[in-house]
Amino acid sequence: MSAAADSIANDSLLMSLALPNDSIESLQEDVMLLARSGGMAAFDVFSSARRLRDEARALVERTRRPVELADLYVIIGQSASLMASTAFDLGHWNESAALARASTQYADLAGHASLKAWTYGLQMTLANWRNEPDSALSYFARAMRSAPEGEPRLRLRYVAARSHALLADSDSVAAVLEAAQRDREAAADRPDELATVTGGEFAFGDARAAACAAAAWLDLRNGEQAARYAREALQVYEALPSPRRPYSQINGTQIDVAAAHLHMRDKDGAAEALRTVLDLPPQKRNVSLTGRLSRIERMLSQSPWDRDADARQLAERISVWLSETSARPLT
Repeated sequence: MSAAADSIANDSLLMSLALPNDSIESLQEDVMLLARSGGMAAFDVFSSARRLRDEARALVERTRRPVELADLYVIIGQSASLMASTAFDLGHWNESAALARASTQYADLAGHASLKAWTYGLQMTLANWRNEPDSALSYFARAMRSAPEGEPRLRLRYVAARSHALLADSDSVAAVLEAAQRDREAAADRPDELATVTGGEFAFGDARAAACAAAAWLDLRNGEQAARYAREALQVYEALPSPRRPYSQINGTQIDVAAAHLHMRDKDGAAEALRTVLDLPPQKRNVSLTGRLSRIERMLSQSPWDRDADARQLAERISVWLSETSARPLT
């Protein structure tokens, strides 16, 4: 009996099942810090997220405990999500889509409904940028079947508003934004852990909601509504402490303000909105910003701005900015 007890107490299999508690906790903390690093350049975020994913995958090979595996799958899913988001910012759309699909699979393996909803929202966003709103709405329908009430559904509806706008369906845009208000009320009573504890990139909040609405109304060429929502977003961003202000979202919203002013035939307002954007250093530029600025450039080449000397000068500045901007390769 004594020999048998000693054998069980020192069983190498049991000793190999569990990981040190601080290993997973350390990775969880690192993912949280990276998700909140709003001022970090996209390439640096990608490299850091890849390192965290690789470390978590190595730990998966060392444990058989379901609880630890679930935690590690969440870390891998979150890291892959951050990689997908920044790969898009760097102009690598195919890689971004593949990483987004992988992040959905890991969220599903972990049984993490909020992360799964977030990754579906990312796939919707990518489809919208590829001008594939029907695909985005297909992801939306799949996501809503399992998305928790509150902020996860709120975010999905705002992304869907952009999809409906790309289809020129203003009634559906208004309807989905109205439905999102009910999700906002639910979010107040049901805080989402992914958004509140991890936060950062995984939080949605009022600023991103307003920015999504602004983008939708821009697609419908409604300058007044777009400007209203874009200014709401900027007010929330500017109230944040400086280190927490997400420069990409702020500058993207500034470009949307400029587009809204052009729709309202206000060239000077557009130029003022672009002032700080055009001063961004190359390492702070990404495909989201270049895509938005390219739209401004096209607008300035059309009536009534094509014969305006100041508008042509602004278009030339934008052209130089775009020619200086390039995505770095992912290795």
